[in-house]
Amino acid sequence: MRRSSSPGLPIFAKLSPDVTDIVEVATACVEAGATGLSLINTTLGMAIDSHTMRPVLAGVTGGLSGPAIHPLALRCVWQVHQALPEVPLFGIGGIRTGVDAFAFILAGASAVQVGTVIFHDPGAPTRVSRELREVLASRGMDRLEQAVGLAHRAPEPLIPEGFDPPGDEGAADQAADHSGAFVTDETPPAEDV
Repeated sequence: MRRSSSPGLPIFAKLSPDVTDIVEVATACVEAGATGLSLINTTLGMAIDSHTMRPVLAGVTGGLSGPAIHPLALRCVWQVHQALPEVPLFGIGGIRTGVDAFAFILAGASAVQVGTVIFHDPGAPTRVSRELREVLASRGMDRLEQAVGLAHRAPEPLIPEGFDPPGDEGAADQAADHSGAFVTDETPPAEDV
């Protein structure tokens, strides 16, 4: 792909999710000279008309887009970013709100594309951009780059605020083994015969 283009021209390959291993395809594209990747293109779908009892589309199958592919697209961005964290990714698939866009950024996208939602909301790109800025600001971030791939960080232990773990006193009363018997360091009383 790079052989037939100007060396300074950025090339973004748009990948289909209809593959066995999206990371393998992404890696091959980058090795072939892609500057970055667009994830994902539509996935193959179909519809059947219950009245005619025939496929709705003349070609039988067609590209499924919009909210239905959001989880699939998010998974693809996550997997490719995890394998190729330095490669710029465009997150595409079912983005309707700033929160949807934020999820793609957290998964590893450097930018997002709004598509299907424009059919019924032509102002969606402007609205989603504004909402995304608001989501970032509400989390104390002033730049998009601060959130790229943030969901890949190691989990932090969640300890509720004000949590006071029990001390030695009463701990034996709270511990139980799998059989339901209480575990203590005391010798059990002898049974009467």
